[in-house]
Amino acid sequence: MASTEYTDDYNLQELSESDYEIVEDQPKIFGWDVKDTHRNKVGEVYELLFDPDTRKVRYIVVDMENNDANLEEGRVLVPIEIADFDLENDEVKLPGVSVTNLLALPLYERGRTIDKGTDEEIRVALDKAEKDAPIPPGSIHVSKTKFYPKNEEGFIAGDDNA
Repeated sequence: MASTEYTDDYNLQELSESDYEIVEDQPKIFGWDVKDTHRNKVGEVYELLFDPDTRKVRYIVVDMENNDANLEEGRVLVPIEIADFDLENDEVKLPGVSVTNLLALPLYERGRTIDKGTDEEIRVALDKAEKDAPIPPGSIHVSKTKFYPKNEEGFIAGDDNA
């Protein structure tokens, strides 16, 4: 199987190492707890990666050192668009993201090249079914069920065994 070659680097910068800062009316989320879909503390906001051309944050770097889910230490990239910000509790919530997803995310180290390949790794990690889930998320497709009234003999209309 041939590997896909990704060459489009995004030229992202760490906010704390740049000449930029969070604008006045936006929350300063550095150090906030990060919670998974089950409300487990899975880490803290360590860094924000942004595109200096668009001045938009692309990723939250989550440091998993202090967590309640027995995750190994490390830093992972989480797309900012999947995060919900709880301003009252200073928390970043990741709805739909479980420990299984976090374990599959690419690790982040300062200086790592972020490109389309990284986006694909993250997409695959976030699509993983939760480990030991009784039913994999998204695996049930429920269609409209039709109910028929009982006929006079007590059988269900449309029942071939009637």
